[in-house]
Amino acid sequence: MNHLLQYFAVAFLAWLARVLPIEVSTWIARRIGDGAFAVLGKRRRIALDNLDRAFGDTLPRGRKYQIARSAFQSASLSMMELFIVEKIKKEASRRFTMTGNDSLEEAFSKQKGVVLVISHLGSWEYLSFLPFFTRRPWSVVVKELKNPYLDKAINKMRRVMTVNPVEKLSSVRVILQQLKEGHGIAILIDQWAGDEGLWVDFFGVETSTTSIPVRLAEKTGCALVPAYCLRRSPGHYEIHLEKAIVPDINQPDWEIATTRLLNETLEKQIREHPEQWLWGHRRWKEKPDTLRNA
Repeated sequence: MNHLLQYFAVAFLAWLARVLPIEVSTWIARRIGDGAFAVLGKRRRIALDNLDRAFGDTLPRGRKYQIARSAFQSASLSMMELFIVEKIKKEASRRFTMTGNDSLEEAFSKQKGVVLVISHLGSWEYLSFLPFFTRRPWSVVVKELKNPYLDKAINKMRRVMTVNPVEKLSSVRVILQQLKEGHGIAILIDQWAGDEGLWVDFFGVETSTTSIPVRLAEKTGCALVPAYCLRRSPGHYEIHLEKAIVPDINQPDWEIATTRLLNETLEKQIREHPEQWLWGHRRWKEKPDTLRNA
């Protein structure tokens, strides 16, 4: 019953976003983000703690508070943008600019597939428009939601952008097949990776980071292309594709070195646009004693 109530509430918000002008939907989404920032005290504290950890004394407290509040607005906007995806798609050619496509095509020319290395920066869901712009098959690894009704509805919205959502728990076989066929796969790298991650620096602090991109590069020879999508104004976006990162597998500890380089690339993106990253996630946690003493 709770799942159904959640679904109907989201369905109503989705309907409202579709019928309202984009500028009005954007304003409402920002106010919902403000409300979440005010009410969700635990997440607010996590965001501010993360900002302290990342920036130390280089930013005043007021600026960190402003960034954290904007980050909550950004998260709310990301959900709203899924609701209006059909409206955006109809005018995609005038609503998006894209830089770095030459680098992406160069990566695809190797014919070993591309792993798009992405994060919860800006309108990350709208990177799913890449199949529309590049005319290439793309899949994205997603985490299954606990609410099956919402999970199905959100994946349906993603498919409007012609991207193929692949559930994380059953993704390995699909990913390897997609890369073997020379297609593109998008993987988020900015969340806590738990026991399976590699411990490398992020904003100068060691934390668990997924090793999936580097392991795929080793196994398939695929290119690793960092990418992000920024909001510039209501309904207008910039997709940025960076030069491919090529692991040197002959280098000692190359997996850690390459993962560190991916983190450094992401860190640079976030430093330039801190208001659009998801600071409310517990990106840094204590290292287990078994690893600390190893």
